[in-house]
Order: sequence, then C-alpha cells, then structure tokens
Amino acid sequence: MMLKELTPPRISIGAEQLGAIADRAEGTLAKLRDDLLEPWPRKMAPIVTGARLAKLCKLDRTQINYLCTRGHREGLPVGTLKGTSRNREFTLAEAQEFVRMAGPYKPRPTGTKGIVLSVGNFKGGVGKTTMAVAIAQALTLHGHKVLLIDLDPQASSTTLMGYVPTPEVSEEMTVMPVVYGEQPDLTYAAIPSYWNNLDIIPSSAALFGADYYLPNKQATDPQYEFWKVLDSAMGPIRETYDVVVIDTPPTLSYLAIGCFMATDGMVIPLPPETLDYASSTQFFRQFSELFKTLSDRSVEKAFAFIKVVLSKVKPGVATTDVVKSWIQQTYPELLARAEVLETDLVKNAAAEFKTIYDLTRYEGSTATFNRALESFDSVVDEIEAEIQNTWALQLAEVTDGE
Repeated sequence: MMLKELTPPRISIGAEQLGAIADRAEGTLAKLRDDLLEPWPRKMAPIVTGARLAKLCKLDRTQINYLCTRGHREGLPVGTLKGTSRNREFTLAEAQEFVRMAGPYKPRPTGTKGIVLSVGNFKGGVGKTTMAVAIAQALTLHGHKVLLIDLDPQASSTTLMGYVPTPEVSEEMTVMPVVYGEQPDLTYAAIPSYWNNLDIIPSSAALFGADYYLPNKQATDPQYEFWKVLDSAMGPIRETYDVVVIDTPPTLSYLAIGCFMATDGMVIPLPPETLDYASSTQFFRQFSELFKTLSDRSVEKAFAFIKVVLSKVKPGVATTDVVKSWIQQTYPELLARAEVLETDLVKNAAAEFKTIYDLTRYEGSTATFNRALESFDSVVDEIEAEIQNTWALQLAEVTDGE
C-alpha cells in the first residue's frame, strides 16, 4: 500500500496577522528601550571628565585645573572634584559653557544664518544615522546650538535619541505639517532633547506619506514647486540654531530632493568596501542628473561644501587600503582627511541606543576608547572648519552687497 504524499498545511499571512506582528515588534522595541535607557523613558546627558574637557578645549589637564581654580573669578564652570583626587567632572551643560568660554571654537558671527548640514547616502549600513547624531552632539560641544531633523521614515535617529517612533511620535510632531502646507515653518516641531543645546524634530513612518502627497500636488498644480517646501520652512530655524543637521531619507525621494535643496553642506559617509564604493558612484550620478533636471527648469543650486567621510574603516586590512586608494582617486577634492574607525565600542554603543559621545567611560581598553573618540572628533573639526568658512562667505556677501 502506497502512502499518500502529505501536503504541508498552507499558511497565509494577511492584514490581521501583519498587524499582530507589527504590534509585537513595537512592544518588544519599547521594552528593550525601557531596559536599556535609565531612568525610563528618556536618555540622560553624559558626564564629561576633566581629561575629555581638556581635549575639547585643546588644552592639557593641568591647564583645565588652573582655569578651574580661577573659575569663580572668570565666570567659568568649575565642575565637581571627584572624591579626594584632583580629577574633575562636569555636567554636559557645564562642559559646553566651558568650551564656549575657553575653547578654540568661534561662535556664529553676528549677521550670519545657521548652516544646514545633511548627512546622506542611498546605501544602508554605511553609518549614516550614527554619524548624523554624533555630528549634532559634537557640534554642541563646540559651543553651538544645534537642531537635528530626522527625515528618514525609518526614524533611526529618532530612536537613537531615545524615542520609539510609532507610539511616541505623532505625524504632527514631524515635518509633515510643513509638507502639507499646514505650517509656514518648522519652529512648531523642534523639541528639546536629553542632550543640552540639541533639539530634535523627530520622524515616524508618517513621512512615507510625503512621497505620495508631493508628486500628486505637483501634478495637479503646475505652479507648485515641491523642492522649495523645506527650504522655505527653514527661515526662522536658521535664525534660532547655529547648525541644523539632517538625517536624510535613504533614497532620492521627493522629500530627499527638498532636503538637498535646503542644504548648505553635505556629509557623505562611505565605508572603504567595494560595494559601498560602487554605490557611491551611482549616488553621484543620480545626484548629478537630479540637479541637471532642476537646472533645466531654471532652478539653481550650489553647495557650500561636500565632505566624503570614510566610515567603518578597518585599520590594517589590505582590501581596505586598496578601496581607500580608489576613493582618493575618485573624490580628491571632496575626501575628508579624518576617518571614522570601525570598533566594537561604536557597534556596542549603537546596540544600546547610544553614540560614542553618550559614553563617559569604556570598560575595555582606554586606548581603544580614545582612538575611536578622536576619530569622530577629527571629522567634526573638519566640518567645523567648513561651517566657519561658510559663515565667512556669508559676511563677505553682505559686505559686497552694501
């Protein structure tokens, strides 16, 4: 007697099952966030050590201690002595004030506008979000007031800043009211974060709606100019903030085009890997064709600066050096001198919803921690120089116009 071949039971996943999976996923993420971020539900600003403050100010620790002994007379924050030692600790706000008063960084000149800086790449896994948030945090340590705008519907920057997007971020808290024309500018959406002098406009899946609304609006109204929507909404924001950092969408969407048209400078993270390098050439081709299309419509756009930053660099790996040489040949005028190293420290921090700037200390090698921190600091120092140059050009244009 032959056994009848059994047909496996048919399993179908419909809308109801997908909804249950989504609910479970959001609940798991919320619980994970609650476990990792203490005290719930918000992250806490880190403590800044005297040694770290010395590096930010380009001074040595003895100079920091000397300035602190005179601090009450000079108006400098003096921090808190740790136990009976001479080691000092500073709150983030104290450290920012100390750098503002004694550090090497210049404030935004009177008469200039805030700089809008986009961090973008159309390929995933290049470190875009980590770099966007880290740059925003680091620029506050240069004494600047910064706004972080999350334009990625996946809301990774929002999550990294301590929010679970779907339950905590409504559409009204994102850029969508500006996209719909319900708000004239973005001031309504900027909210304080756990990080002093860093505000955020969060994201959620609602941003996917921009790429339905904007093309439909453009199709029904030939006079509509979707690429101006975000730029027009930046007016008061540029007055309030020294720097606006945007975590861009990962595709050349309508929202991304509007973002780039509102941008003064761009940072493009690029790991020295073959596939990432190949993807970067497509990025620039798409970018070039986009602006050619817009220029045919008499739309002019120029960036004050573009920085290609090597990210996730693996020192001592032969293939890394080969691909780095390709990138250097391809983008000599854009390539940053500094590069971000790949370390378990950075990956582990991201797994806990943190950047390297959220860490006060590291349980492993101090040398590894310092190298990773210095690599990010060096990148931000280059960006700082570009920002200062852009402000100088703004002042020159005002003078020439008088």
